This record gives sequence, structure tokens and C-alpha cells, in this order.
Amino acid sequence: MMGWKELEKEVLETQRDIYLVQVDTLRKMPTHSTLYLPYAVGTLWAYAKQAPAVEANYALRELICMREPVEQVADRIKAPFLVGFSCYVWNTEYNKVLAGELKRRFPACHIVFGGHNVPSGSAMLDELPYVDFLLHNEGELGFQALLLELCKESPDVTAVPGLSYRTEQGVITNAIAVAQSVAAFPSPYLEGIFDPLIAAHPEIEWSTVWETNRGCPHHCIYCDWGQHKAKVRQFPMERLLAEIEWFSRNRIGFIYGADANFGIFARDEDLLDALADVHGRTGYPRLFDVNTTKTLNERVFRITEKLNRSGLDKTGPSLAMQSMSPEVLRIIGRQNIDENMFAQWIRRCRQAGYRTHTDLIMGLPGETLQSFCTGVEKLFVLGQHEGIRYFLCNLLPNALMAAPAMREKYKIRATRFIFKLTMEAAPEIINEYIESVDETSTMPFADMLTANYFIFLVHSMHSFGLLRLIAMFFHTEKIVSYADFYMGLLDFCHRRPDTLPGEAMARIETHFSDMARSREPELLEIPGFGFGNMSDDQYLISRAILELDRFYAGAEEFLRQFSAQPDVFAQLLRYQRESILLPRAEEKTLCFDYDFPAYFNAIYDGAPAPLQKKAVRLRFSFDDCDISDEQKYFHTIVQLGRFTSKAFYTIDYLPAEGVG
Repeated sequence: MMGWKELEKEVLETQRDIYLVQVDTLRKMPTHSTLYLPYAVGTLWAYAKQAPAVEANYALRELICMREPVEQVADRIKAPFLVGFSCYVWNTEYNKVLAGELKRRFPACHIVFGGHNVPSGSAMLDELPYVDFLLHNEGELGFQALLLELCKESPDVTAVPGLSYRTEQGVITNAIAVAQSVAAFPSPYLEGIFDPLIAAHPEIEWSTVWETNRGCPHHCIYCDWGQHKAKVRQFPMERLLAEIEWFSRNRIGFIYGADANFGIFARDEDLLDALADVHGRTGYPRLFDVNTTKTLNERVFRITEKLNRSGLDKTGPSLAMQSMSPEVLRIIGRQNIDENMFAQWIRRCRQAGYRTHTDLIMGLPGETLQSFCTGVEKLFVLGQHEGIRYFLCNLLPNALMAAPAMREKYKIRATRFIFKLTMEAAPEIINEYIESVDETSTMPFADMLTANYFIFLVHSMHSFGLLRLIAMFFHTEKIVSYADFYMGLLDFCHRRPDTLPGEAMARIETHFSDMARSREPELLEIPGFGFGNMSDDQYLISRAILELDRFYAGAEEFLRQFSAQPDVFAQLLRYQRESILLPRAEEKTLCFDYDFPAYFNAIYDGAPAPLQKKAVRLRFSFDDCDISDEQKYFHTIVQLGRFTSKAFYTIDYLPAEGVG
């Protein structure tokens, strides 16, 4: 009679080996390294193995999630029956190289590609002969069905939902099936899918993705989130509360909330309360980043309060607009909130001590250079001075905007930009690409470049704050509008490349235009400052901070063309400069002949008032953030704080005694 050990050995030897790949780049932070758990492939396996036939016939040998040299990974894989790849913009090219190498070594191995970067139809099978199957849309149902068929003596994949595959008659794509409920999908966390990974890498503080629901009620043409034609489906509350405890026990540092509209359900507050509770008890998770619902209401404000009060997120709610142009909004199928309500929310959050951010997308159909720049100005006027974030309009493979008919209608041209993460620690260079719009019928390529350079200046000079106060003063006093101020600064940089603003912008423009033309750009790095490749605005900010005298000398030359009262201008320039925190900053006391704090607070509050000539004595202080050296300053102020006014001192009035 066969004993248990012998039976177990026989089962293991007859099982088919599976490897699942969802690679991410290890990010080196000041105090630790972090990597995302491979949530997508974890969910596929958690559901697939619920089928007894899958459990009996397959063994998951490894979840591959770290971007390691391809040869090194391939050497680790032994006799695979199937290797599944989750494809995103940051790993698709790597997946192609690894999949090709595995097919060369193991010709009988089944290669499966799925994920957001797999377009509908058969195009990827035509391009990649080493890929056997494509899984479209949500993968749980299709992946389990595929495994159930492949373990049969005569597999028949014609009923596997969302599958593309080759036949003698050509490539066939099966109909997609979207689960009307996600309650049956088990949690990869609670199923122990990631436990071996975490145990094997105690040096990593893991990050992860968390779904409390799936789907989006909106159908914006630039996004593939709302294209699944399914209602927003909620995961069971019991599961989610158990996952929160799991995050805490396993010291998950950062959680990215994958809900399209967190706060759309009343229970989201209860989930946040549970997260805040474990964070308070254990310190984990450290941070929780969410996309709040597009409908501003009291629940969203309470969520903002709880995130800030708990320390889980200090960035404030997202008041996304994408464009300020009514024509663009009509084309993309989006309706923004009322501008008066937007301004009220900005002021309310600011008065409560919460920062907000507003997203814009560059290159949407119908947008012009003028409408984009005046849209940024409108946001300033409405009170959004610190949190304007912009994104290139990327053509996601499964978004409506990427369809041939839409490209033709709006004369959309796109470039494959080299996609790079900042803080990369990649062991080899396999460039990843993202298709980004570089021209439309209303914004030619040259205008698109100018709009990008304009927003780089806005980010560094206004959102971060290097010239924000001066721009606010000039606009309020009707000396020059915000849009003309920053377009004028861009022109100055082009005319005076010998100044620091001009020199830094020349480097940034070369870097960006190289990417826009699909050329390998020179990395934006400053030795001893930052963590490798920087974004364009981070580089400009960093150059200014490290060479502050030279920066403000160039800025002053630009500013003197405007007709401001000399005495006011001199003190305003000094107030602007003294308001910016620097590495190793200390508290200080300064005196001015004008009441600048009251003047700028009135603008922030939406009720501008004349600048009062009044002697004031001010204390410049800051919170207990550690900016004791350049690296800590870069991480805290430049990298994390550039959209939250973190670069500004807190300014308080002191008694007038001793003035003068």
C-alpha cells in the first residue's frame, strides 16, 4: 500500500508547473526598498485553484515580480507547462523578452499574455509568434477555464471567455464574459498566495494594490476603466476587513487603492476607519492612496479628514478636471463639477489644513495651446495654486480614444515615449514604451512641446512655489496674467540660456523632445541629490534649490520687465525667496515693511485686498520633517511635497517690539 509521502511525491511529479509573471522595479527609498506585490496574477491563481481539477493538476512554482536579468529568471524556471504574464505599460517589453527566451528553451510551454496592455483582437498574436494565448478583459473566469481545458487529453478552448488563440483557419477571439458579481473571487492575500514571497524577502517593505470594488460608472474616452459594460461590483465586507488585518500583520507600507471612485459607497468610510485603526495600533500600512469619487459631497470631505487625521494620506482629495475647455469635455464624454463649487472646496480644504490636487491631461482632442494655458490660469484664479498635476494623454490599448476611427476623426498622432520610473534600480535596460499623443487637429506638435514646457515651469515655479507669490501679486495687481507670466518666463529661458532658469530648461527641453521623438534621452540626474532619474519638474526645482543665488538672479532679470513699484518689488522678491525651505533650514525671524502674509492669505481665501504698508515682524518655522541633508530634503520636499506647499515655511506674526 502506498504511504502518504509516496502519494504526495507522485502527485507532485504528475502536476503541471505554472509560473506567473508580473514584474515591477525595486524602488530604493531613503529608509527602505519597496516593490509591489503581484496582485493581478495573484487574483488569477486564487480563483483558478478553487476548481478541484486545477488544484489537482497544477502547481504554482513561483510568482515572479522583481525585474531581474532575463537570463537569471529563465535559468530559475524548470520545465514549465504554462507561464502567464500580466502586461502593463511598465513591464510589457520585459515580458516579451522573457517570454521569447522561455519559448526558445521550452517550445512546448504555453505562453499566456493578459492585462491592461493587451489590446482587444488578435494583433498581439500576429506580432508575437512565441505567445500562444491572449486573455482579454478581466482574467479570473478565462484563466481558470483555460487551465481546466489544458489539463484534458483533448483540450477545447473554444468556450474559454475572452481568449484569443490560433487555429488552422486563423486567429479566433472568443466572446468576453464579465462576472456580474466579484463575491466569488477569493482574496489572494487571505489565500496565502503571497506568503512565500514575503517570507523570502524580509528586506523589502512591500507595497500593494487593494480593490474594495471593481468598475467605473463613467465612460471617458481616454480611459479603459469604464469600458467593461458592468456595474460597479463590491467585494464582501468581511473579506476586506480581514485583508486590512493582513496588511498590518505583514507590514505592508503603501497601499494603492484601485477603486475608480473611493467614497462612492457609504461603507467606504467604515473601511477607512478600520485602516486608520490598524495604522494607529501597528504603524502599518503607512500610507493609503485613493482616487476619490468625482462627485464632491460631505462623505468625500469626511474621508479627507480621516485620511489626514490618521496620517494615512496628507495630500488631500483629488478635484480632477482633465480639461477646463467645454469643447474638450464634450468630446471626451466628461462633465466637470461647477466652478463655484470647485472654488468653495479649494477654500474649505485649505482652511481645514488639507491640500487638494487637480489633474489635467495634455493632448486631449479639441484642446489648443491657448485653451490649455488659459485653463491653467483659470485653476489659479479659482484657488488651485499648489496641486495642479498634469499627465500626457496616453492612448491605452483598450480605450475608445485609441480606436482607428477616433484617431482619424481628430487627427490624433502618437509617439511611443520611453516610459521610465524615477528612483529606478533596474539591473538591465529593456526600455518600456507608452503611446502618448503628440499632435491633434487642434494642437500641432510644436504647440504640444510648448504646452509641456509651460506646465514644467508651472509645476516648479508655481506649484512648488519658487515664483508663486510673485505671480500671484502680478496677477492680482493686473500687471500680467498668470498665463502670460509663465509664457513670458518660457520665452526668457529661450532668450537667456546663460541664466540658471534658461540652462535648466534647455536641458529639460532636450530631454523631453528626445522622448517625444522616441530617442533615448539622457537621464535627468544630479550627483548627490535625488535617487537617480528625476522627472522634468523635479530636475528644475533641484537645480534652483542647489544654486539658489543664481536662480533668483536670473529670475530677477526676467521680473524687472514688469512695472511694479521698486520698493514693493524689492521686498516682495525677498519675501518670496525667504519663504522657501532649503536643506538644513532653521527657524528664523524677519521684518518687512509690507504685510505680505495678510495679502496672500486674502488671495487664497478668494477675497483679494490691497497690500498694506505696515511694518511686520514674522517668524518663519516648519514642521518636524527631516530635511537635515540634501537627500532627505529631496525625498520629503521635492519628491513628495512639491504639490502640497511643503516647500513653504509656516509664517506667524510676532509682537512689534524690536522692529527696526
